[in-house]
Amino acid sequence: MDGDVNGDISRFRVLLAEDDPVSREFLVAALRNCGAEVGACADGPAALALAQSGAWHLLLLDHHMPGLTGAAVLAALSANRSSTLPPAIAITAEPDEARDALLRAGFAEVLPKPIAVAAVRDALRRHGCTSDSTLDDDDALRACGSAQTVARLRRLFIEQEIPAVLAEVERCRDAPRQLRPTLHRLRASCGFCGARALGHASAALHSALAGDADAGRTQAALAAFLDALSTTRTALNASLAAEV
Repeated sequence: MDGDVNGDISRFRVLLAEDDPVSREFLVAALRNCGAEVGACADGPAALALAQSGAWHLLLLDHHMPGLTGAAVLAALSANRSSTLPPAIAITAEPDEARDALLRAGFAEVLPKPIAVAAVRDALRRHGCTSDSTLDDDDALRACGSAQTVARLRRLFIEQEIPAVLAEVERCRDAPRQLRPTLHRLRASCGFCGARALGHASAALHSALAGDADAGRTQAALAAFLDALSTTRTALNASLAAEV
């Protein structure tokens, strides 16, 4: 099982069940970047046990998983719980016929694979995830000591660090492991700027580039990292504009 299921209970909590490791890695990163707390697993029985072990705001279940399908997990939860179930979203690569059957099985909606980060963010918002962990002003203030210092560092981050990181990503296109020193430095800068989501995405990509990680996992982590970089730049610009 992946993900921290014992984290901040005030955050929107998503149970993710996905047997494909690349898709699971990508979705965990995307969900965290959108402000959710994630508990992830790779098969139907584990999804059922995890769903019964804690309180969740949303279930995100793959249609086809080892042991139990997503629909079977949902049916078992419905049969064994007296309280109201959280909404459930099915994810599937199958055509519209499967979508209609999944909706009849009780899923609130169906997301087709491959899933873009924007689709994940929109789905979370539809189901009540209004938190935005892109920036954490309190963390930035604790690290820097004053709002003026935070603003100055955030401006440097936008004007110098983000363009430099993007240039490094382009330079290392054919040798992505060379990005690891850049990602290590970026995580420190994220702490000073309160760029929580980008810090998480940087750590995930740094890990994916280590050892014998396969290309699929690396590409999933890189896609989530680039999305977090773009979202962070937008949030930082908005934060600085609000101070003018």
